[in-house]
Amino acid sequence: MDKINNGSFDVDVWNNEYARRYFLSTVLQSLYLVLGVCGNLTAIIIYTTKMHSKHDDRYFIPFLASVDLSGCVVSTSLILIENNLPYKYPNTAICKFLNVTACGLIVGSIFLLLVISIQRYQKICRPFHYQMNLRCKRIVASLVLCLAVAFAFPTIFLYEKVEVVHQSTNVTGHRCGPVPNTEAFGEIYRGIVIAAELISVVGMSVLYGFVGYTLVTKMKPTKKANPNEMPNSSQTTNMEKTTGDTNVSESVDTSMDSRFHEKDGKALKRKKENIKYRTGKQYSLMFMSISLVSILCFFPPWIFVLLETKDKTFWNHLSYEQTQIFVIIRGMFVLNFVVNPFIYCFFDSKFKHNVYKYLTCK
Repeated sequence: MDKINNGSFDVDVWNNEYARRYFLSTVLQSLYLVLGVCGNLTAIIIYTTKMHSKHDDRYFIPFLASVDLSGCVVSTSLILIENNLPYKYPNTAICKFLNVTACGLIVGSIFLLLVISIQRYQKICRPFHYQMNLRCKRIVASLVLCLAVAFAFPTIFLYEKVEVVHQSTNVTGHRCGPVPNTEAFGEIYRGIVIAAELISVVGMSVLYGFVGYTLVTKMKPTKKANPNEMPNSSQTTNMEKTTGDTNVSESVDTSMDSRFHEKDGKALKRKKENIKYRTGKQYSLMFMSISLVSILCFFPPWIFVLLETKDKTFWNHLSYEQTQIFVIIRGMFVLNFVVNPFIYCFFDSKFKHNVYKYLTCK
């Protein structure tokens, strides 16, 4: 205020004033960038080299980690530039590129999680019906990419480097903001994108509801074989003594051997079924957790998008403290790109083991 009164207020002072308001957000976004890049890069390396498989439950994880890595880099770059150069934005090309790419990666991430929820539903709730084969998975992954590009492309017409004038002076700054005279188109477009994302969220919630119900009520591990049911050598000997006939003894031994093999086969089958149950449950819970975290990360920013659409001057009426808090909440969506490697570590013991070996160079 003193600098405005004595005439020394310029665009640098204006820019630095708001950059200080966004300082806490800048620190958090820098932390997100480091954690997201390290975590997702580690996940990509380990799942593609140490745990590579085209047919198991881990197939989509490298795709998801790649989207998360790209989304983390692009989204944090977008926010960090806006935080540090709020009124000295570099140029229109950077503004358009970062907004289009960030939008595409957000949409792609949500659609990919929807595809994963469909796959979990098929494996857990419909195990004897059609399952995604390798060709289908590749087609679906390509379709998600195409849809993400299609949904993000209109953003290129909505954002550019725009002039903004200080209310109390004639100082002019530049921000990355909405293109003039595109407000109506922008509101319709954002409404369509948010509606598509909400439909995906509802779809994931319903499918994982069925998965959770099936895991709790229907898919239960089989009981262990009862040792008392297994024939032993004393039973064979007693039968031989009772009959007193060698031929009868040989036939009884043969019968007992076949029963032993039958019991061993059943025990092995039960063991495989239990492993399959635990694996299915483990990965279902992992992807359910990833989807839940994603939903929690995206809802607050969606609310702010709606508030900004309704009131164009929303940010102009906030106090210093309110700006700090709201900017942090506005950037919470970046956490969606950061936390997944930690969820992989929690649920996937093999991944955790490989991470430990990778970090300790063993």
